[in-house]
Amino acid sequence: MPKMDGFEFLEACKALPELQRCSLIIVMLTTSLDPGDRTRAMATGLVRDFHNKPLSLAALEEMKQLAA
Repeated sequence: MPKMDGFEFLEACKALPELQRCSLIIVMLTTSLDPGDRTRAMATGLVRDFHNKPLSLAALEEMKQLAA
């Protein structure tokens, strides 16, 4: 992302009113292979799913189910 990374985005989301946060479905898509990044993202309580690039068709289907 041009102005902030994914973790900075999550911090900004935490500042939103709870009513707005409840309507978000956040899926982190990353090139990072560091398992600590997944742990850190999921620990925020905001991230519903975490996927590595390149994105597979199965991962896309999982995201589609989250949005349904």
